[in-house]
Amino acid sequence: ELEVRGDSQLIIRQITGKYRVRNENLIPLYDEARKLCRNFEKISFKWVQREKNAETDALSNRALDVRS
Repeated sequence: ELEVRGDSQLIIRQITGKYRVRNENLIPLYDEARKLCRNFEKISFKWVQREKNAETDALSNRALDVRS
């Protein structure tokens, strides 16, 4: 089970299928993200207002540090 949080309402709406990805440069990234989603039995996406994003930002930075 995975909960994905993000402060870009546009990206959250695109990944959940509410909006279409129009930017040609983003389509391959969108396709890869959707492919990765299939690895999880349950996945949810949550938009977090940028002003209330400190925890989300810290978690994403931690994940990036682990990858390095």
